[in-house]
Amino acid sequence: MELTVLYPHTKSKFIAKYLLYQHKIKWIKIGEKIPEAPLLVTAGGDGTIHYAVNRINLDKTKLLVLPLGRGNAFARIFNLPIGLLSDKDILTGQELEVQLLEVNNRLAIFATGMGKGGEVMHYANPYSQFGFPSYILSTLKSIQTTPAYSFTINNNLYPDLLTVEISLWGMAGYGLPFTNSSTIGPYLTMIKGNPLMAAFKFLLGQFPDWEGAKTIKGEAFTLKTEEEINAHIDGENFLTRYLEVKLSPKKVNIIKPQVSLFTNS
Repeated sequence: MELTVLYPHTKSKFIAKYLLYQHKIKWIKIGEKIPEAPLLVTAGGDGTIHYAVNRINLDKTKLLVLPLGRGNAFARIFNLPIGLLSDKDILTGQELEVQLLEVNNRLAIFATGMGKGGEVMHYANPYSQFGFPSYILSTLKSIQTTPAYSFTINNNLYPDLLTVEISLWGMAGYGLPFTNSSTIGPYLTMIKGNPLMAAFKFLLGQFPDWEGAKTIKGEAFTLKTEEEINAHIDGENFLTRYLEVKLSPKKVNIIKPQVSLFTNS
């Protein structure tokens, strides 16, 4: 089977070449135009999937995800496997129809936010090839900067927040939970208090039961700040004063292979 594979850097291409050694491959690096194809393999993390869904025709192209990124939140949420893939593994795979978020007229696969979460991405992204440790180091750096922000959320003022995260499935990077609910959102989580404590609670997956984090479910959320601060969409960092988030009517079809030699579960 001939496959079109989207990859972000040499490391992910090297691993994907091994996992897909049985196939003829057309390699597309992020930044290059993605050709039309019935199936696109994303060999990277959440940012690579985000890049793809914003550039392909979702009615004509399905995705097969090789979770080769740092956090792989999307793959963890849907328990997508990673392993050596044959034609049969792909052709007999389960097809998942996955809802998307819309953030400032862009599609998002699982989450967006402003504040400390965006700062962490800002400091981590230049070192993405080092994997998950880049998040640990960037978190330690982030807690030494601006202690809190004031947000206007759906026209209500909320001062002294560390970060505001909006998640489609109630989960953040690395698949860590913001809520105990398993239904589709979007969910908005406001986080306040000691930044070091917040970091530990997050990494231990204890946000749902922590008094410093409040999560609510809604149909749409608007976030505003007085000045530009760090924000992210699916882990991709940028500066903004404004986020408008809602459930998108668009969906992406994901092929979940039935067989692999090893999984990330």
